[in-house]
Amino acid sequence: MRTQDADAECELGRLRAQSSRDRAILGAVSAAYAVMLGGRVIEVNDTLCRLLGFSAHELVGAEAPWPFWPPEGGEIARRLLEEVPAQVENTGLPYTYEMPLMRKDGSRFIAEITTAAAREPEGRLIGYVSTVRDITSHRDYEAELQRLADQDPLTGLSNRRVFEQRLEQEIADAVRHDRQLAVAILDLDHFKDINDRFGHPAGDRALKEIADRLRVVQRQGDVLARIGGEEFAWILTDVHSHGAWAAVERARQAISESPFEDIGVLTISVGVSLRGDLRRASQLYENADQALYHAKREGRNRSVLARSV
Repeated sequence: MRTQDADAECELGRLRAQSSRDRAILGAVSAAYAVMLGGRVIEVNDTLCRLLGFSAHELVGAEAPWPFWPPEGGEIARRLLEEVPAQVENTGLPYTYEMPLMRKDGSRFIAEITTAAAREPEGRLIGYVSTVRDITSHRDYEAELQRLADQDPLTGLSNRRVFEQRLEQEIADAVRHDRQLAVAILDLDHFKDINDRFGHPAGDRALKEIADRLRVVQRQGDVLARIGGEEFAWILTDVHSHGAWAAVERARQAISESPFEDIGVLTISVGVSLRGDLRRASQLYENADQALYHAKREGRNRSVLARSV
């Protein structure tokens, strides 16, 4: 009997030592991780605790909704709680996804989570191991790169590429839903003379201020872009002729009514085209460009509606 007791005590000591060793090894893992089963947190490491700001005592044993679920991400998290284990079981592979998480201090971050099933040699499920990585800065960097790719660097307006993409999208949507659409092209009058007389820095300041004034009269949902040196384009969505005409006239007057610092009064010419029955973005743009040509030829500082509409 004493021999059996000694053997049992020896085995218990071995298991305790093994458990301590495992915890030490896992504690040294740099990746933040949690082990979960049935929606309950079984184990976390120190890296995850530091990332979330919660102690292991606060996390281990917690059941969904977990304290690191932000209120705005709750519905996503509840859906993932069902979908992720099913995905892992169906494919037998780790599953990676992104979702917002919340630290104890209330701050949010975007987490990349990779979940895999952990099983004993005989196949019994121990739990789902999720590694967690804060990718907020990565996403912010990507967003900044996208912003730079989409934006005119001088004025902060959309650039020509975005304008052309949006025009294709908007005209397709207008055709599909039988809605009207207008495109206006706005060109600063005598811009070369401004640069020659006042210098390119003054010309750049004028372009930035023109962009600011156009933003004031821009309607919600419209697209305003700088598409050339002194040329701007405006997509007016869900608009008819009187609304389009009134909008471009407000824009023209916003430029001419107040002098520009160090330069004086500036004016723009505007060509505007309504979609009518047109189905091609290129034709709508060409009509507006022709109307702009007529506005320039007829004396500038005026808006002209494309005659072909």
